[in-house]
Amino acid sequence: MPYKTIKVKGKYNCYRVINTQTKRAFSKCSTRKNANRQMKLLRALQFNKNFVLYSKQNKTRKNKKN
Repeated sequence: MPYKTIKVKGKYNCYRVINTQTKRAFSKCSTRKNANRQMKLLRALQFNKNFVLYSKQNKTRKNKKN
């Protein structure tokens, strides 16, 4: 897994999500719960290129009457 959470020093509830290979930060100060969610999303995008969080096809759209 190239993604990792790191506790930020000096902050009470602050975690950072980074890519261990490129050292790129994806979140700088988030809660542990949100950091884990971010890692799950990044893994989904990494392993499934067709992953769509919210599909536009599922939304219904009303036609406007002129």
